[in-house]
Amino acid sequence: MIISGHQPNYLPWLGYFHKMMSCDLFIIMDDVLLSRREVTKKNKIKGPEGERLLSVQISRKKNLIKDAPLQNDFPWHVNHWGSLQTCYARSPFWQQYKNLFSPIYENPGELLADLNLRLIHVIRDILEIKTPMIRASEISGIEGNKGERIISLCKQCKADIYLSGNGARAYNDEAAFARNNIRLVYQEFEHPVYSQVWGDFMPNLSAVDLIFNCGPNSKDYLTKQVIM
Repeated sequence: MIISGHQPNYLPWLGYFHKMMSCDLFIIMDDVLLSRREVTKKNKIKGPEGERLLSVQISRKKNLIKDAPLQNDFPWHVNHWGSLQTCYARSPFWQQYKNLFSPIYENPGELLADLNLRLIHVIRDILEIKTPMIRASEISGIEGNKGERIISLCKQCKADIYLSGNGARAYNDEAAFARNNIRLVYQEFEHPVYSQVWGDFMPNLSAVDLIFNCGPNSKDYLTKQVIM
């Protein structure tokens, strides 16, 4: 049983979905503190000027991700939809997919996590990813912080392998995983190159960049990581 997980990021990049498709269960880490510096509330797309950052307006109070409220009195969602139109209206598959996203921007809801999960579900369906997902806040008995918490999640989900992002190397206690009979594997992801509008190829954007440019073939640019 291979599990992996990540915070419910806003319009995630391709590596997020590569990790999702490479495990047996993907856990949405929604019960940790929201960091304003992370991409849980922001991400990049590509426009005529190059990278364009989209940042969701949320309350300035400290909240767990699952409780972080959107500030919809500021029309950030209108601005984001306008940016998506400006950046991708010339893309080959904008017309095919825009109506899957537009209702979410017309009615973004009240909570950041719920908004992000709606977008994640649309993207994963287009990429034909079938991996089950569960929110960490729905799993009882989780204890500890960072690496300890991951080990607790693995035990609760009866997993013997945890697929980790490379950024977690700084705090993963590999000996602790071994003591608990959990194999720690790091994600191996090579960003694909594909045809984009607006000039030379630019990596590490939101997965919507691939979708609007490559359409139904988008899934072919992601190769599942085989863990032996």
